[in-house]
Amino acid sequence: MRKASRFMPKYKTEKASKATLFVFLAAVLALLIYQPMFFLSLAGLALLAIIWGTVEQRKIDRHFQRLCNNRKGLSICEFAREFDRKIVDTWIIRAVYEQVQAALPTKKQIPIQASDDFFNTLKLDEDDFDLDLIIEEIAQRTERSLENY
Repeated sequence: MRKASRFMPKYKTEKASKATLFVFLAAVLALLIYQPMFFLSLAGLALLAIIWGTVEQRKIDRHFQRLCNNRKGLSICEFAREFDRKIVDTWIIRAVYEQVQAALPTKKQIPIQASDDFFNTLKLDEDDFDLDLIIEEIAQRTERSLENY
């Protein structure tokens, strides 16, 4: 008998090596030394992006707070009930629920419904949303191969 899905392993992220960090810092230092004006303009653009991101994040947080209030009391149980467990493996249901939740642009735990739209309801931007990455995470957690999928 297979273990219950709540005992499924968590997704293991791969961390960058120290060599990668060293190369990145060396490139930033070289840019600062050889092109200081370019570096300063790049820093100014980065500051503007941070300010814009902060304003946008507040809007997103308000959206998810409303969503959370509307879905008070919902959990993975209601999400799982929307699927026929004789056809869809419970490990896949749990992995999809948890990995999509982890991909949301908020720290809140938002109850997800099977009918949710990735881009409008869950605010997953097409540029940021990498479906292939989420599929790989789900495959790793459910211990399945993506070969010939």
